[in-house]
Amino acid sequence: MIAPSILNADNMHLSRDIKAAIESGITRFHIDIMDGHFVPNLSYGPELVKDFKRSFPLTEAEIHLMSNNLDTTLPLFVEAGCDILEFHYEATDKPEYWLKYLKDQNVRRGMAINPSTPVEEIKPFLKDLDQVLLMTVKPGFGGQKFEEKSVERLVELKNLIKSEGLNLPIEVDGGINHETFKLARNAGATILVAGSYIFKNGSIEDQVMKLKKEDK
Repeated sequence: MIAPSILNADNMHLSRDIKAAIESGITRFHIDIMDGHFVPNLSYGPELVKDFKRSFPLTEAEIHLMSNNLDTTLPLFVEAGCDILEFHYEATDKPEYWLKYLKDQNVRRGMAINPSTPVEEIKPFLKDLDQVLLMTVKPGFGGQKFEEKSVERLVELKNLIKSEGLNLPIEVDGGINHETFKLARNAGATILVAGSYIFKNGSIEDQVMKLKKEDK
């Protein structure tokens, strides 16, 4: 699955860019929420998610929550109507609480890990997740280069999930283009986030189709 990150879309024409991707067959969008504290950047608030779900009710809103103030931020995006929410393992000392909270709210649960976090760290939580997000760049900014060590980490994560008798989707985020898409796909990624590649290179439809050719 391809999940475009709207972070790199044209903010003055966000609806236009989203529609172009949907018309190319996209069914899920990755929405990066950055609080200026957990990562050194700011992005969207819950009102954008409400508007997104009102305008595109049949399209999934996947929230990548880059915040370490979950008590305040996480419920806001649940209330806004997100379909999937991924919070960072590194951002909280009570992940079990938030996983139960999301389950009780009927929101699919994801956990993200930074490139510097050992994959083994999330083993205790795998049984309670609907997907895992493995960052392939340091979170906070779009347009970064895919970190080569991510391929080994993907294989490790895939094997860890298999060893637990699970079949969780693995998502990757950061530096995805038609070349790194194939690398990540072959290493075990099943959901691939692409931002700059889709929204900053001319025709959105053409860029989506280039990735779809690799998603087989």
